[in-house]
Amino acid sequence: MKSLFFLLFLLFARVAFAQEAALPIPLPETGIKAAYLSAGRYPGLKIGIERPFKVFQVDKVKSWGVKTLLKERYLTANLGYYHHPTYHDHLFVLVERQKRRQRASGWFTETAPGIGFSHTFLGEETYEVSNQGSVKKLNVAGHSYALLSFSAGLGYNLAVKGNEPMKVYGKASFLTTFPDNAFIGIRPTVEVGIVFTPKSFWAANPNLKHLTK
Repeated sequence: MKSLFFLLFLLFARVAFAQEAALPIPLPETGIKAAYLSAGRYPGLKIGIERPFKVFQVDKVKSWGVKTLLKERYLTANLGYYHHPTYHDHLFVLVERQKRRQRASGWFTETAPGIGFSHTFLGEETYEVSNQGSVKKLNVAGHSYALLSFSAGLGYNLAVKGNEPMKVYGKASFLTTFPDNAFIGIRPTVEVGIVFTPKSFWAANPNLKHLTK
């Protein structure tokens, strides 16, 4: 009887391990992001880091089998820039709480609200006139703003169907700066980029929860 229980235990452990190993979607890792950024017709770039902190593995039982997707949660830190000729250069720092739905096909969708800080550097010579009428040239003229953002996009994870530790993505965002001349300024942006997840870089251990529907 003990031998039978031992054999059943080994069989159960092997089946459980096989099911875990058969997960068609690799768990997320810390990624380095780089993208071409466009604010209207004005070019720029954006770099950053995304780090997963929670993952929900959702298995949906269908008549043909089990459909699996991962609901991934990240914190991201980003540095962005775009150049507006004859007006200003805009530099911003942005922290986002990113939600990504990763499918077994490799495709994913994501949304991310964010908060940050931005500063513009005026592109033309700028002068300041004092109350006494004296004129002084400002060498680094510009304005600082609080920043709110919201973005949505889609992409493809090359690691799902192959061994390439890379994702490609595109997304649109709205950058909201305030106070902007006593008002709120809204700037739409579009970015196309990659996320590279090198194995030796800042290993992540996101909290994994398993849901079955």
